[in-house]
Amino acid sequence: MTFKMVWFPQAIPRHSFLVWLLIHRKLKTQDIMSKWNSSGNANFSLLCCSLCTLGTDSHGHLFFECNYANQIWIGIRDKAGMGMVQNKWDDIFDYLVGIAHSKMAEHVIAKLVVNATAYFVWEERNRRLFTNKRRSKDKDQLIQVILTTVQMKLTTMKFKSTIQVAQVLQDWSLPRGLLVADDDSG
Repeated sequence: MTFKMVWFPQAIPRHSFLVWLLIHRKLKTQDIMSKWNSSGNANFSLLCCSLCTLGTDSHGHLFFECNYANQIWIGIRDKAGMGMVQNKWDDIFDYLVGIAHSKMAEHVIAKLVVNATAYFVWEERNRRLFTNKRRSKDKDQLIQVILTTVQMKLTTMKFKSTIQVAQVLQDWSLPRGLLVADDDSG
């Protein structure tokens, strides 16, 4: 089931790869790395989230319970038609499982948005942790990066001409030229 929610024809491969690792809890967060420390020489309990500095660096915290990541999620989810989905990864995951096999434009966009959001939150976390650089303290810059990335991906796609899809194209400021009358489009 998880395969189709991550790996779908319109997916951005590097985003899908990261979400695949996230789903299988294989991202190298500090809580995971602390389990490797058999010598006891490192104190991982002192390490915290590089985004908010309040919580632990863990899968559950980063996606999207961290205050910074939560603000990103809240700024993104409505655009993906996921306004009712909370900031807990389990809730997001459950939603994605429910739409995994859907080819509806709204659902493809939701999967793209979740993947891009996770990817760019992880990238920002790594940027701050390993280079001490950040895009901005303001969440709006990262939100814009995510929305622009998804919008650019959408411009490479074709959509079945329906009233709902026309509204989606308008919501994303996409040209109506992406509509096709063909029945086998997304």
